[in-house]
Order: sequence, then structure tokens, then C-alpha cells
Amino acid sequence: MIQRITINPAVLADYIQASNISIEDLAEKVPKIYEFINGKRLPTFNQLSQVAKQLHIPVGLLLMDDIVGSTEDVVADFRTIDSTQIEEMSAELRDTIKEMKEKQSFLRGEVEHERFFVGMFSIENDKASIISQALQILGNDITKNRFYTYREKLSKSGVFTFLNGKVKDNTHRPLNLKEFRGFVLVDKKAPIIFINQQDSKTGQLFTLIHEFIHLLLGESNLLEVPYSEKSGKIEKVVNQITAEILAPKKYILMNYDHFSSVIDNIYNLSRSLEVSREMMTRRLLELNMITQDDYQRIVRALKETYPRPNKRSSGGNYYHNINFRIDRTFFEYVNNAVMQDKMTYTEAFNTVGVGYKGYQALLEGSR
Repeated sequence: MIQRITINPAVLADYIQASNISIEDLAEKVPKIYEFINGKRLPTFNQLSQVAKQLHIPVGLLLMDDIVGSTEDVVADFRTIDSTQIEEMSAELRDTIKEMKEKQSFLRGEVEHERFFVGMFSIENDKASIISQALQILGNDITKNRFYTYREKLSKSGVFTFLNGKVKDNTHRPLNLKEFRGFVLVDKKAPIIFINQQDSKTGQLFTLIHEFIHLLLGESNLLEVPYSEKSGKIEKVVNQITAEILAPKKYILMNYDHFSSVIDNIYNLSRSLEVSREMMTRRLLELNMITQDDYQRIVRALKETYPRPNKRSSGGNYYHNINFRIDRTFFEYVNNAVMQDKMTYTEAFNTVGVGYKGYQALLEGSR
């Protein structure tokens, strides 16, 4: 059975108009184009790919619900999600957002049920209620390897998490950590969290939970320059909730050693909770366990005395890295589509964003 792709005819028409290619010329290459535009027929993936080729745009743009025609349009899409510090989005960030939107578009057609928790709260709700719901999904236990534990819990709840330090598999296009740490694309059926793999392990954990809270609030978000102070009301609430989940007040009070120095406590608590020392210092300030002057002094001392912890790996084993980067459930949806003849292997490679070698590594990782 031929698999046809659902598209927004208005988006297709907009891109055709913007291309300066006449509809008559396009019809010579794609005979059914008139039927695609008026919505009388849905294209196959190959037909849509042919249209994209003639328009000189990525096929993923034609899968989106709305037009994304330039960097400025992409930035505008994120103006409402606290991206005021970004004057111009890099090509790497723009292409990564597009890639994730393409994956989300695919998933919308595969996932059957909506996720009840997406957008169930607003910033007007009591923070304790939001934290309680978050912990129902994440679990209350403080375990080792918290990132892996929480990612698995989120996966079982229907959240798709991707990581990368570059655009797809292109090592010549690294992502800039100074530009962003991650982002979330809110969707009831296919919510996606993307994490910049250039970040430290503690930074990746922070981003995972931070963006998950944005999902609960139904707010798409672009998390920018690391360790920056955010002035927006939403960010303030999200940061407070994230801090309580990652470094609970009760845990800190129970495990703080009053016979040790503050810096030693920061070191030990941050290590046991797998958070950064900077975050733990900030947490002690929030809990009124140190003064503002103490905070400034300790931050300086940490920079001078202690090396920066948990630096990201330099790359490592390709097999393990690609299985870490690509969401497992997402890959299973793609591979099932191949097995059911809904898409070819070439289409699957493009959807996942890997070549033959990467796809085989993902297949082996799923066994």
C-alpha cells in the first residue's frame, strides 16, 4: 500500500510562491502538483521530495504546519519563548530546530494518544503542585545516573529526548554552547526536548528537567547562554521548580554537615546530587544558608580552588554516542515504518538524520 503524507496545502503554496518558479514549470516535473495545492490528493514522500528539490528547500519544511522561510521567521517563532537575548540565530541552531520539527511532524502521524501532562499547568499555579506532578513522572528517589533515570522515565511518559553537539552527523558544524543549551518543542502527541551535547553532564541534567517543566506549563522554550540570569516571570518560576527537583531543600538540610566548611559541603552535595557547584551555591543562597557576600566569595573560591567538574566527553565510541543521541522510541517508530513499507530505508536515514552506518548502530542498540 502506498503511504501518503499529510501536508498543509497553504504551506506548499506559500513556498511555491516564494520560489519564483512558475506553477506551470513545476507541473512539468511534478504532474500532480495542482491536486496537492488544492488538497484533493496527498503526496507520497518521494513526490514531496521531488517538489522540495525543485523549490530548492529541505523536504522537512513542506511537512510543517506553518511556513518557515528564513532565519528571521524562525527567530520570530521563538520570540515568545524567551529568546530576547538572541539577535540573530546561527545556521546551526536554525537547522537543528528544523530537524527536530521534522522529527516531530513524523511522530505526530505515528503516536496515537495525547500526553495529559503537556500544558496542564500555568505559572499561576502553586509551585508545589507542579513539583508534585513532575515527581509523579520522574520519581521521588535520588538515584545515581539521574540523567539516564529521568530520561527513561520521561520516555515512558511519551517525551522524546534528543542530544547532539553538531548538526546531524556533520562534525564540521558544531553547535555553539554560548548560544543555547537546549530547547523544547511543545506538542500534545510528540513533545520533544533537545539538549546541546557540548554542555557538561550537570548542564545536560539541568536542561532536561528545565525543559520538562516548560512542557508541564505548555510553554515552548529556547534555553540560551549557560548560567545566565533570566528576568522573565516564566523563567524565574521554571528555575525555582527545577532547583527544587534537582536539589531538594529537604535533602540539603538532612545532608548538610555543619562540622565541615561550606565549600566542602557544596562539593559533597553537588557530587551526590549530580548538579554543578555553581547551582548548589546558588541553592544555599536561596535557602538562606549563606549570605549574598558569602555567595560571591564562594563563587570566586570555587573558580580558583576547584577544577570545573563533569566536562563533556571528547566524543567517545561512535556506537554508544549515536545510541545516546537519538531517542530510542523515536527510532523504533521509524524502523517500524520501514518494516511496514511505509517508508524506504533512504527515507528513514533522512528522518533519523544518519547514514547507513549510524542506522545499523541504532538497530544493534535496539536488540
